Amino acid sequence: FEQILQEIRDHNTIIIHRHKTPDGDAMGSQIGLKHILKDNFPEKKIFVVGDGAGHYSFMDDCLMDEISDDAYADALAIVLDCGSAHLISDERYTTAHRTARMDHHIFGSQICDAEVIDTSYESCCGLVTEFAVESGLTLSLMSAKALYTGMITDSGRFRYDSTSPSTFRLAAALLEQGFDLNQVYRELYADDLSKMQLRATF
Repeated sequence: FEQILQEIRDHNTIIIHRHKTPDGDAMGSQIGLKHILKDNFPEKKIFVVGDGAGHYSFMDDCLMDEISDDAYADALAIVLDCGSAHLISDERYTTAHRTARMDHHIFGSQICDAEVIDTSYESCCGLVTEFAVESGLTLSLMSAKALYTGMITDSGRFRYDSTSPSTFRLAAALLEQGFDLNQVYRELYADDLSKMQLRATF
């Protein structure tokens, strides 16, 4: 993580991207990293961009920023949870001064200048959480709640084979921040119910 952390330190503007039509992991990692950076580097300008949150519009701070093309000139663009360039929401990341990527999908090809790709993580949220923990960065209630939401959606509520002891170690670090766990599950199960009802109409 050292190179990505140094890129963050070297840039005053950071723009966070993720894949199109986001799932919980894409939204969670994007919102989570946004608040990690805002909490630990309050002097920097942090933006999140991409298409709408869709089913995950219940997540706190899920609205995307509208920024001009000029914002990329001296910026670091960070791509999350995306294994292929054509899936990245908002192609302007290519115009940034520097680019970085954190992802848990199988490596296809290099997309960014600095990359951390690790398929041993159940989610990109798990990878971003590890980045914060290993880098000694503060986790807040807001960042932890977003990251936990993405972690449980991509692990099938901790039921998928990708779930490991490390998953629970990182989940514990997030839970220590004191967000309302019941609220997270209420929102997710309400979303699950709405999807079931929609499928029942076909």
